[in-house]
Amino acid sequence: MRLNKKFGHLIIGYIYMALPVLAKDDLLIRVCLLRSENSASEKLPHQIEILSAATHPELASLTEKALASESTLVSAASEALMDIYDLDGVDAFFRHDKTWSGLRPVLLDDFIKGENLFYRVKLYPKPLANKQIALKMTISSGKNTLAAADTYIDHEIVLNLHEPAIIVAPYSGYTYFALVVIKNNAPDKIDAGPMKTAQTEIVAAPRAVHLVRPFYPEKLRRRGVGGAINLLVKIDKDGKVLAAAVERPVHPYLDYAAVQALLKSTFEPVILKEKPAPAAFFLAYNFHPSDYTPDVAPHSPWTEASAYSPDTSNKILFECGEYCKKLATAAMDFVCQEKISDTHFSLRQNLRWGYHTIVAGKEREYPTVVQRIPYQIMDPTKTKRNNYLCDYQIIRKGGAYNERRILLKENGRSYSDPNKLLEESRITSLSPLFAPLRILLPEQQEKFFFRISGEESVHGRKLYIVEASPKSGDEDGIWAARIWVDKERCLVLKCEIEGIPVDGYEDILEDCTKMNIRPDFTTIHEYKLEKEGILFPWRSKVVVGYPDISPEASIPKNDIALSYDHYRFFTVSSEHRIIN
Repeated sequence: MRLNKKFGHLIIGYIYMALPVLAKDDLLIRVCLLRSENSASEKLPHQIEILSAATHPELASLTEKALASESTLVSAASEALMDIYDLDGVDAFFRHDKTWSGLRPVLLDDFIKGENLFYRVKLYPKPLANKQIALKMTISSGKNTLAAADTYIDHEIVLNLHEPAIIVAPYSGYTYFALVVIKNNAPDKIDAGPMKTAQTEIVAAPRAVHLVRPFYPEKLRRRGVGGAINLLVKIDKDGKVLAAAVERPVHPYLDYAAVQALLKSTFEPVILKEKPAPAAFFLAYNFHPSDYTPDVAPHSPWTEASAYSPDTSNKILFECGEYCKKLATAAMDFVCQEKISDTHFSLRQNLRWGYHTIVAGKEREYPTVVQRIPYQIMDPTKTKRNNYLCDYQIIRKGGAYNERRILLKENGRSYSDPNKLLEESRITSLSPLFAPLRILLPEQQEKFFFRISGEESVHGRKLYIVEASPKSGDEDGIWAARIWVDKERCLVLKCEIEGIPVDGYEDILEDCTKMNIRPDFTTIHEYKLEKEGILFPWRSKVVVGYPDISPEASIPKNDIALSYDHYRFFTVSSEHRIIN
């Protein structure tokens, strides 16, 4: 997992625990390793340091997030650490879970196979009389389980239930961090509803009571991508859709959109042997590139009254539109250094799938509901981590536009060829500078509902927080957005978008289609350096997680962190004035 601000590799230990006096409430110890280069910031300590809400108010918000999903907590902790130590990014190496009864001290000693190393995690938890828990944690690594280990963390801390703490430990030119939180460990409960039926009869498609039409991205319509997607749909005895499997795919995004639409649909119950019964049937969605009008919600999704007048909201949106028009039309020629850390997790190959159905008298697998295996569904041995250093250049003059990333380093290997480009689609599709245009250009504003949800003060600037919700529910991969806008000049300082981009994430779309899940997918861009009234990117991140059985859990899938510095401007023109 990688999160922003020159955070290299952090060690995050999650400890989910019950009160030590309750034997029935086991505790879960969760550990995730991350790291940061010492050279990244002069603020990083030179000796062991313990951070908590008591010592650093920036961490106070972590207590209320301790019960949220893992990705939410890690993201919040990473943001706080980035601010405390002035870092640009965070990498994570592994996550490790271990249960403990909470009754007596015990040594928990495990090896974890990483990409190139074996990691040893030794945990020694001990209940204290005041319901606190003492935890001695040692994290080390070696080329195999017998090799001499490098020890990154070897420290004991005392923790309260649901109150996170962070161990900061410099070692051999890097700084390691350990985020530790203690939480009640509720047992995994798999809903046996759709899984408990081993066989389901195939019937003719019943009449739809509420059939949701899938979203069709404009980007794909312009390319002429379309066609009929055939699906096998399973409903319960009340007509609610339990799962959908793609029989004939068309495009990863359209396949995903079709399954998501079906999961929100309902059908008339199927009567078998004179009573409602679960059933399965075939259904097709046809995507016509030349014949599509999105369904538009008639009302804003926010029911509570806004604290801001319509005049204030309209003024802010108008000024944001003007800023985005300037950004969209400005001629520019600049290059900066872009540092990228990309961590990508892969599903295990031996996952057990859900129920079966009967087709033409033959039992066949119905691969739509994954039965989670203990701890994690990702295979740590197949985790891919890549680090890049690029010269990121944008040239836009006279109607011509060129954006490219000249690869300087890849996983430590240097290049001197000016024609060697980074062509990883998940990176090249980001375009962080122009992300606000997708929402705030005047012609785009017509596709969204907006509201001002509050105010914040960041780096001495007073900001409005503008929320956007697409009227169609999905606007070319945008499900929702939050934008931080300077109150005085309406410059965009931060843009947070929820939703899967149309391009670059085909593997995630395919996973989610197969498992019938909607991922947590957030892209964040922050802007800092100003040139001729335009703010340029400072850092960006993409965080993707899959929902786990528990609503409080999240399974990391993809984390990308990018930082931008060493800008060299050749020209930036705004309002027909050239700055050299």
